[in-house]
Amino acid sequence: MVLLRLGWWILGWKDEFPYSPNDIVRNPSSLQWRGNQIHEARKLTSKSAVIWFPPANHVIKWNVDASVQPIHSRSAIGGVLRDHNGKFICLFSSPIPFMEINSAEIIAIHRAIKISLTRDMCKGAKIILESDSANAVRWSNGEEGGPCNLNFQLNFIRNAKRNGLDISIVHMGRSANFVADSLAKQGIHRQSDFIAWL
Repeated sequence: MVLLRLGWWILGWKDEFPYSPNDIVRNPSSLQWRGNQIHEARKLTSKSAVIWFPPANHVIKWNVDASVQPIHSRSAIGGVLRDHNGKFICLFSSPIPFMEINSAEIIAIHRAIKISLTRDMCKGAKIILESDSANAVRWSNGEEGGPCNLNFQLNFIRNAKRNGLDISIVHMGRSANFVADSLAKQGIHRQSDFIAWL
């Protein structure tokens, strides 16, 4: 939240600054920019650029993301499930109660797992779930930790893994999460949950 507010404040500067508030949140070292260093700025953003890649054969992959608009006190989540050919299997996009970004990412992980448990094809498959929140991934994989108001969701995630869902929750950069990011942003403007199996 501090980095986001700092980014908004920098937008009012007279001097040109090549990064958006979201860039600052994703890569705080961008604040070290000193004046006309366009080459350095490009180097910094390309360093964090990651592309989506398909999972191995017989593996399916969730990408989940959250979107938060502090000005309007809105939050939303989105996710996409794809097979080893990159073919879409399932999409979701949902508004959620307003909360900070790491908490919203936990809700996105929880939702993807909950959806997976409704389908036999997911229960029998090896699943990779990617999120761009290192904190949410760490809390989901850990035995404890995370926001105490989300203990129910975190325990659900941990128990789903223990009770036979073959799922690996991993951290992956935002640029590999473009579809999920778009679905989360759409969720900000939705009145109700959207889910589609394709």
